[in-house]
Amino acid sequence: MSDKVNFSKQTKILAAVAAALFVICVAQFFIGLKSPQKTFKAKGEPDYISVENSGSALVLQRNGSDWFCGAQKLDKAKMDSLVKSISAVKTLNVASRSDSAATLERYGLDQAIQIQAKMGAKDFQKILVGKESVSGSQAYVKINGKKEIYLAQGNLRRDWTFSLDDLKEKEPEEPQADESAQSDEAAAEEITN
Repeated sequence: MSDKVNFSKQTKILAAVAAALFVICVAQFFIGLKSPQKTFKAKGEPDYISVENSGSALVLQRNGSDWFCGAQKLDKAKMDSLVKSISAVKTLNVASRSDSAATLERYGLDQAIQIQAKMGAKDFQKILVGKESVSGSQAYVKINGKKEIYLAQGNLRRDWTFSLDDLKEKEPEEPQADESAQSDEAAAEEITN
């Protein structure tokens, strides 16, 4: 009879362990469904972007389908790329939930590129871009005043470091006459004379 009791205790222990493992597996499944990746998407398109980097600031404004910095017309393809970049920022994970001075310095956010985009009078997206990750293909960011520091996909630090000259619309260069063609014309003119 003692064998039945021991068998019964063993069965109960095995059943309890199996139930605990089942609960752990179910919990892991549902926790795993929550991806650390997040995309911060803004609706619409901005018509104003302010970029402050290392003490210099540029204000980029859209008028119709064209972008300007003051009276200077900007390159459409470059501005389309910047608008796309600020409209949807994909983050890979949360690097830190602290916004202490030491943490901001650690992620380069104490000397961040400050980007503020607006759509009319409404804030569109605010991003602080810190240093690049070790791989160089991501950057640390703070988005829309949130406390969290995210690791964002793409090198936003490189993408948002530019001067007005980098964004200016390039005027098409006029083809210059070939010097050899001019000398051939002069030689032909001498022969006919």
